[in-house]
Amino acid sequence: FGIVALTVVVVIPSYGGPDHHGGDGSTFFAGRRALRNEGSRSIPAIVNNVDTQPIRQLQTIFPVHTAEDDFEEIDHPGMAFASSGLERAKILLPEKADSLSASIRVPKFWNPPEYGPDGVRSFLGNNGERFMTDEEARLFGSIDPNTKQETIFVSVASYRDPECTATVESIFARAEYPERIRVAVVDQMEESEDPRCTEPTVPCLQDPNQVLCKFAHSIDVYRAPAYLMVGPVFARHIAHRMYRGEYYAMQVDAHVRFVQDWDTDIIQQWKSTNNEMSVLSTYLTDIDRSIDPYNFQSLRRDRNVLCVIEYGGTGLERRLSLQRPTKQLEPSIQGSPLLHPFWSAGFSFSRGHFIVSVPYDQYLPMLFQGEESSIAIRGFTFGYDFYAPERSVSFHIYAIKKNIDRRNRHKFWENDTLYKGALEKSTSRLNGITGLLGSNTPSSYFDLELDKYGLGHVRSKEQYFHVFGIHPESESVEGNLCSFVQKDMHEKFTPYLRPDGIGIDYDKIDFAFHDPKES
Repeated sequence: FGIVALTVVVVIPSYGGPDHHGGDGSTFFAGRRALRNEGSRSIPAIVNNVDTQPIRQLQTIFPVHTAEDDFEEIDHPGMAFASSGLERAKILLPEKADSLSASIRVPKFWNPPEYGPDGVRSFLGNNGERFMTDEEARLFGSIDPNTKQETIFVSVASYRDPECTATVESIFARAEYPERIRVAVVDQMEESEDPRCTEPTVPCLQDPNQVLCKFAHSIDVYRAPAYLMVGPVFARHIAHRMYRGEYYAMQVDAHVRFVQDWDTDIIQQWKSTNNEMSVLSTYLTDIDRSIDPYNFQSLRRDRNVLCVIEYGGTGLERRLSLQRPTKQLEPSIQGSPLLHPFWSAGFSFSRGHFIVSVPYDQYLPMLFQGEESSIAIRGFTFGYDFYAPERSVSFHIYAIKKNIDRRNRHKFWENDTLYKGALEKSTSRLNGITGLLGSNTPSSYFDLELDKYGLGHVRSKEQYFHVFGIHPESESVEGNLCSFVQKDMHEKFTPYLRPDGIGIDYDKIDFAFHDPKES
């Protein structure tokens, strides 16, 4: 491809030896969990023809950072998809023409040799050919060797966002056990204009007690010039490349604030599903009047449920997009997150194997709408189930009310001219992979690395469409899906959780949603 390299500064903190924590969570489905916990006391010496002793040793190492030799050169997707590629970039960026080249240096995906010659994705369910086993799941995720506590990876993609620094500070300052957390920031910025996300107010030598100084050993930063970045999908793709085997993985925007002891709370909520494949995800509520300014506890009791999707766009930009959530003033299901069909990029919490199995697609530059439906469908076909958290542990700074001035901040769309034509090709790839346009699905699209960024085979995309009322042929969806998701979906589907706790068995669910108002 005629593409261009990024000039990137990657900040790699030195090794630190923090300890970490993970609570037992609630007792929902306690019977099944007791069986799983009892089984976790014994792990076979050989799993999938792989010696498990080196894997168990690997699980005791934390934190792990990206080493200097742990990078690779890849084609830059924006220039690969944009019209005229490198030549166009040199014309539009003449002052940087001499430095433009055909590749970008990024971290390699985490793929330790301990999981065998075919890699960690093959070890976990044979690259989505089958459900992973309970044994495979228990051999995944780092545990601090000193405290036996589960670790958390938090990814933050920031595009010229002045709130990023306070977001990272909030992650550590309001965690009950901040030592178990490692944060990866993809900082897209203009060096001469924007503050660095992870730079403290004053130098650490002057005040080492600042949050960003105390936890510098737990922060990794990939820094890139904003004018060469191509939207949130690629930024989050790079963040997924920075994952290094933590037990849990969380994704948030660069403009959120956390409640006190958020880490303990969200782990408890995840465990209360008793589902290894559960992914807690939602659109966050606005921060206004949401966090007590004195004790940093949540002031909200509502729950945001993801149950509305719509087809939008025209021509080559036609796609299925997630819409704003439906708010439950009081959770309809008590003691557990609520099963719902969709996934949101603004907040996602899961086991770390979710982003190993379903990494952000490298080849969707300039895409914004459609990203979430793509991850939801791919995740479903790999056996993952999505839930709305019962309690909010973080809140979003939307460009409304007292934060209305955020509407004037920089956004990645300012790079549209540079990457003209990329969005159409990205949308074609997304629709080609997911089949969301039925017979109108592009017959030809960029189909590289579908083994890594395509669909799994645990469940089919057709099952997903059938159950949740999505009609690709007519490019339409059943209305009033929320009437089913608000409570009935959880009550009808969770009894089909597999006995080993590895996902819901949709092969035993005979259901197709139809708009009740059209009956």
